[in-house]
Amino acid sequence: MLVYFTALLAAACVLYKLHPQREANRWAAFFLLFASIGGLAGFLRDDLLPKLTERTGTSMWLDFAASAAKGLETLNHTLTPYGVLVFALVYAERFSRRIRSKLKLLLLLPVAATTVIYWAIPDQSAFFLTLLFWAVPYYTWSCWLLISAYRREPSAWKRREKLAVAVLVVPTLAAIAVLINVANVWEPGFRFFHYVAFFIAYSLLAGVAFAFGSGVLGVKVRLEKDPLESAVTAVSTGTAMLNHTIKNEIAKISMSAENIKFALGRQDAETAEQLDLIVRSADHMKQMVARIHGQMQEIVLEERPNRLSVLVEQNLRSRSAELERSGIRVETDFECDPILLCDPVHVGEVISNLVTNAMEAMPGRGALHVRIAASKRYVELSLRDNGPGIPHDRLIRVLEPFYTTKKNTGGGRNFGLGLTYCYQVMQKSGGSIEVTSKEGAGTVVTLRFPASKRVQGS
Repeated sequence: MLVYFTALLAAACVLYKLHPQREANRWAAFFLLFASIGGLAGFLRDDLLPKLTERTGTSMWLDFAASAAKGLETLNHTLTPYGVLVFALVYAERFSRRIRSKLKLLLLLPVAATTVIYWAIPDQSAFFLTLLFWAVPYYTWSCWLLISAYRREPSAWKRREKLAVAVLVVPTLAAIAVLINVANVWEPGFRFFHYVAFFIAYSLLAGVAFAFGSGVLGVKVRLEKDPLESAVTAVSTGTAMLNHTIKNEIAKISMSAENIKFALGRQDAETAEQLDLIVRSADHMKQMVARIHGQMQEIVLEERPNRLSVLVEQNLRSRSAELERSGIRVETDFECDPILLCDPVHVGEVISNLVTNAMEAMPGRGALHVRIAASKRYVELSLRDNGPGIPHDRLIRVLEPFYTTKKNTGGGRNFGLGLTYCYQVMQKSGGSIEVTSKEGAGTVVTLRFPASKRVQGS
């Protein structure tokens, strides 16, 4: 029992510690915490209480242990299905935040009612019968939400994680519903632990396996997953340190060159010309370092309501002369006109980066198709060009810092940080970016904003 308690509690701590800002992880930690309490309650009931009864007969400690076991058991049986269902609602992203907030409160009503009934009428049969009416539907709904979240997910890499979560959680939830809630009504006092323990062990071991494979609930982010996120953090820290050091050294070089040039006067025109070249090169290096640092520094969003179509049109209007000179025809398809809670500066810069990439992919002439669409879960902005496309071996690396598919770097202006910056902005915004491409068929970049960012009424 204590092993069961310790294992589930450890899993809850890991999920919360890795991503406390992620709501799905917080709720996963919540239901694992109250699931673990069942092991502690079982230890008190089956191990500690018999020993106390044998040694003391009746005592204050015996009454306290019995009350503690009953209280922990109540929390375990009522708050675990509640936590599981809220986790599934959050993870599946089926409702807006406002509706989810109301559901969280509404779903607590059976929990509170069952707890009151059990403590007023301390009959286990009545307790499990009451649980049967709402806990089993909670577990069933949770399973359906997790399976449908996988089936509805458009992003390939997110589908892998959602499949992992469904495979990890659904069999165990089904087993708990049958072996605890149904079995205890059918046969009061049914010793379910030995059967449920098998499914708990399966989930824990499968969770570890998935953490080393496709990742689950962000755990792979720290172990292997999303090397991109780790790379961005490392590069951001590194460029901040390099920026400070290099700027100081460049300033020394520039100052020394100016001092030597002043000391020479007009006596050595050729040396003075070389010193001018050193000063210009130093200034150029300083500008390059500043641009790299500017693209990799920590992004702080200032979100406010913005009409997405306006952000797109403003950017296209400001680039209209460049697009015309490049012979690129722009087509827009706004299936909806949402107002999003976002940072107009950073999102505008993301759009500008994607337009620039599309223009560079079509140096002669071409067409850029810009589309805005929405579903229950996302608002999508996609930009599609009809350029040469990106080979698969390069496509999987396009978001990495300093990686570029461009042969001509434009005189040192392209550092391979544009899409990395776009990735950072979308991550900070709670969304995602997906790049799909096929050689000879062009490239599509899709920005997905969560539906919860959509201002109501837009």
